[in-house]
Formats: sequence, structure tokens, C-alpha cells
Amino acid sequence: MRSSRLLVASVLSLGVLAAPAAATHGGNHPTFPQERVYFHCSGETKIYNVNWLAQAGAETSFVPWNTTPPPGSVTTGAGCGGADVGWVTNEVYDVVFMGTFTGNLRDMTVQLDEFIVNQMREDVTGVVLRVYGEIDGEPIFPGGTPETGYTGRTLTVTPTRVNSGATDRYVFSITNLGYAIDIFDEEGNLIDVETGGMALEDGNGVNEHYLRLLVGIDSFPGEDPPTGTTAWVWDTTEVPSGLTFNPPTLAAASVAADLPDFQ
Repeated sequence: MRSSRLLVASVLSLGVLAAPAAATHGGNHPTFPQERVYFHCSGETKIYNVNWLAQAGAETSFVPWNTTPPPGSVTTGAGCGGADVGWVTNEVYDVVFMGTFTGNLRDMTVQLDEFIVNQMREDVTGVVLRVYGEIDGEPIFPGGTPETGYTGRTLTVTPTRVNSGATDRYVFSITNLGYAIDIFDEEGNLIDVETGGMALEDGNGVNEHYLRLLVGIDSFPGEDPPTGTTAWVWDTTEVPSGLTFNPPTLAAASVAADLPDFQ
């Protein structure tokens, strides 16, 4: 009997030792849900800049997005776009994209497609883009105001030629928007989670946030940037331009935001 009791005690002791360490921390443990959204046409015409002028630069003049992929091909009349004519708030920006995302945000990847006006143009490398962004009205890059002009940040992107040479695809990531770092004690127990930026909620999060994004070739109209006349296009199956929130991997080109303080 005594040996049996010792055996049971030993098994129970091993079971306790083998059990996984329990998390003892409190508060939020943010996770970052991946989501892909697509830019869509809006306005009276297919040319964004014309719509912007017709609305006198109103805040309602922007390119929206949602999770629905483009509905059709350019061969069936789908799609629209905008040019680098410097009519949108600041001359170095070509288009204003605006919409919402839900939950925590770590980083995001932007895909923009450019129609090659001159079909004989050679491949280009090292194109400098300028980007400016706001989340819930707070700038994610320093510098500039609506009155003085947004300065934003620049980054260098080498596009990929797609669609049998008809378009160039620019892909870049915006990082440092939020983070969540697990903190363990010496025994491997999760005791806390350090968070910052747009890591605001437990789990994926449920709150909706507004994002405003301005992008353009980093030159003023008439300066003849490396790609010549820029014509951004979106909302067709051939050019599914848009955003990926919390992508599994980052693009080769990236730019870091100033970590937003939304705590």
C-alpha cells in the first residue's frame, strides 16, 4: 500500500511539473489581424484629379477602399486613376486614399499600380516616393500642416513591370505603427505584455480607426521625375491596388512611422 501511494504521488508530481506555465499577467494582450483591402473608383468621372477639382478639394474627395476585390477587367471598362498634376493638397502628392481599419495595427503594405503612358519606356529603378499618413487625425510622419503643406517621408522603390509591360507595380511597407512584446520571468512564465502605438486592444481588437494616406512621386509637376508622367490606376483585376494591414512579411522597400501615441 505504501509503495502504491508513493507511485500515485510521484505521478501527480510529474503531472504538475509537466503542465504548461500559466500566464499571470493582466491587461491587454494584443494580436494583429491581417486584412487586404482594395482601392475603388468614386466620383463623377474616372479621373481622380478631375473629381477633386470639381469638388474644390473637399474632404469628401478621396479614393476609398474595402475588402471587395475589383469587379472586372479593364477590357470591360472597369478601373480609374489619377495623375501627378499636383492638385491634391500639396504638389508632391498625387492621390489621397482614405478609409478605415478595425483593431490593432503593427504595419501595413501599400500596392500602387502605374500605367505606363510611354509603352517604349525602359525599366526604372530607384524611384523616390513621398508618403504622408494620419490615423484618427494624428500624423504618423512628422512635418507639415494642411496650411503649410505636408512634408511626410520619402522612400526609394523599384517597381516591377507587370501586365505584359503595360503597368509598373510599386509595393512598399509602412512600419513602426504598433507593437506587442511578451515579457517572461526567469522560469518562462508570461508575466506582462509591453505595448505601444496602435496595439490598443486585447486580441485582434474591435474598434474602428480612420486612415488617410497621401502618396506621390517625389517631385513637383514639370520636373520630369524618373518615370516621366505618372498615371496611377486601380480597381481592375489587372491592377488590384490597395493595402494589406499587418502583412505576414514586409516589402523590400519600407519607411518607418513615428510610433503613434494613442494610449
